[in-house]
Amino acid sequence: MKFYEFEFENPIFNEDGEIERTEKEKLELRMTTTNAKVLESKTGRSIFDLVQDMSITNISKMLMYLIKGKKDNISEKEADTVTDKLVNAGYTFEKIMMEVIFEALVVSGFLSKEQLEETKTLKEEVKESNKKKVMEDLQK
Repeated sequence: MKFYEFEFENPIFNEDGEIERTEKEKLELRMTTTNAKVLESKTGRSIFDLVQDMSITNISKMLMYLIKGKKDNISEKEADTVTDKLVNAGYTFEKIMMEVIFEALVVSGFLSKEQLEETKTLKEEVKESNKKKVMEDLQK
């Protein structure tokens, strides 16, 4: 079975909240059909609706079921910890969705590489459009 293998630098903080060192962490992610069905059943939404939901709860839940592709006994709290580690490593929730979850869903066969690239392009176009609008509003 193929997995999306993802490595990141996890910062380890000292008592003063400063980074003491970093440790490499590796995630192996895959959405199986069984886990997708369970996720859909628990949320009442299709996996394709869920990939459009940028809520923190959804991102953590998606990560949990992606991790379950390799490690079946992961809890919500452990998935939240993984999410927090990614944030500590400099990832935004948007970046977690686009660069981790979407990539894992491509490997899992739920999204095509083309759909992922289209989504990234659309996101950039929306960002540019929003920047232009903000600049126009500031110039008024």
